[in-house]
Amino acid sequence: MTNGKNSFLQVVKLPNVRGRVRYISDPKRQENLYATFTNVESKYWTYLSKENQKDFRKSGTDGKCIEARELIIMLPPSLIQYDPDMLLKYFSAKFVEKYDVAVASALHHNKAKTNLHIHLIFSERQELDVPERKIAERNLFYDENGKHVRTKKEILDERGEIRPGCRIVKKGEVYETNLFKPKNQKFKSKKFTEEMKYYYTDLINELVKNPAEKLKVFDKNSPYLPTRKIGKNNPKAEEIRIDNYLRQEWNHMVDRAVTEGVTEDELRHVKKKEITVPAQESIIKAGWKPDQFRNILQKAIGKLRGFIQFMKEIRNGEFDARGNPLIRHDLKFDVTPAPLPESARGERPSSALQEAEVMRLDRILQKMKKAEQKIYVIEKAKLRLEKELKEVQKKWFHGKEKKELEQKIAGKRQELKKAQETLSEIPKMQGYENALEVKKAYNAAVTELEGVRKLQSEWDQKGIPEKKYWVIKANVPEQTRQKSIHERLEEKKRGMEQQKKKERKRNQDRDCL
Repeated sequence: MTNGKNSFLQVVKLPNVRGRVRYISDPKRQENLYATFTNVESKYWTYLSKENQKDFRKSGTDGKCIEARELIIMLPPSLIQYDPDMLLKYFSAKFVEKYDVAVASALHHNKAKTNLHIHLIFSERQELDVPERKIAERNLFYDENGKHVRTKKEILDERGEIRPGCRIVKKGEVYETNLFKPKNQKFKSKKFTEEMKYYYTDLINELVKNPAEKLKVFDKNSPYLPTRKIGKNNPKAEEIRIDNYLRQEWNHMVDRAVTEGVTEDELRHVKKKEITVPAQESIIKAGWKPDQFRNILQKAIGKLRGFIQFMKEIRNGEFDARGNPLIRHDLKFDVTPAPLPESARGERPSSALQEAEVMRLDRILQKMKKAEQKIYVIEKAKLRLEKELKEVQKKWFHGKEKKELEQKIAGKRQELKKAQETLSEIPKMQGYENALEVKKAYNAAVTELEGVRKLQSEWDQKGIPEKKYWVIKANVPEQTRQKSIHERLEEKKRGMEQQKKKERKRNQDRDCL
């Protein structure tokens, strides 16, 4: 994004903390795993999972039990220069220092090594100093769902026997053991996420040496739009990719608008009017619909493009006493919605192989051309020497000069022979019989490339939105407004054409007489 490097931090809910801890720490399941860290034993996550599941069942809440949460922290590429274990330990310890909870973390690179990041799994609960054991003061009855019921009758079947999965805790027995304090509700709040963004952005910037890699937290009030992360094996990857493409297109258009003198307040207003409000209305009406939000973005980009054109038009125009532009002729601006990215329109025909082949053959031809130019230079030099020799042969007492010229000519003949052999060898070294075969191959490659480019041109026309225009009518009456330069030129052109017609007619009449 052209408006600066934004930090990225995401908080993810974990319904299976044990599986997730194993996954991020397993070198066989990760492309580039550099380091792992934890401040608890592995069995801790088992106890945490069981207690969270138990409390979830007791609550009677629908949905999935959230056993823990995970921070995904993106790092600048240069931080790979630090010792991985120390780097991971530093970021993990800072979280533990702040919240005093159990963590399990891992430092990863993606397969292409373009995305350095940390997975930091943390417990929302602290351990009790002393486990809490509850003793039954009377017989307690639990159904097959683990729910406490009042009477024994409620867990019996029609034959009077205890149903499978139900149980009785007798008086004096331990019916519940708690190892953890209640969940810290702060961890599920938006405030926590925002706090973490600023906290880790500051920590990262302390380690970054290159000022160009310094990060900042994205400003929600900014006229720009943030892009979304595409996680590994995300089923909505393509949807997010298209969404990010349009967000970046909007951001590029904002950059253009800023360059043209559009103020930040004006851009915030346009963003609110064309994106924020329509998106909110769409969600209220039909819920989150990716296609609808995509359509909103496409239209917004087109309208901002038209607004930029409007600013260009009136920049050096006239204004009334209130600062409103005086429009002396109708203005027409292109507000066509932005097209979708290539991926959304199917795969674009690739010309990479054809272009590479044309370039390869062109390099061979260029080598041959240089070799031929060398032959030409040698030939010219040889002819000049032969001419000099002819002149010397006409003279007396120039035997020494004659001999030197003959030696030089002989040398040039050797150079010429070698240069000609070099020219002939160039095609053969590339697998061609001669220069003509290279030329034929080049022409065939160019023809094939042109064919692919034709298919690309046809593909480019697919999925292009219908042209739409924003027309602003003139606000200066016809009789009071001055003619534009364009209008005056057109009028002069028409006058000259009429004058030429009159001249031709006079000439024709003269010829008839």
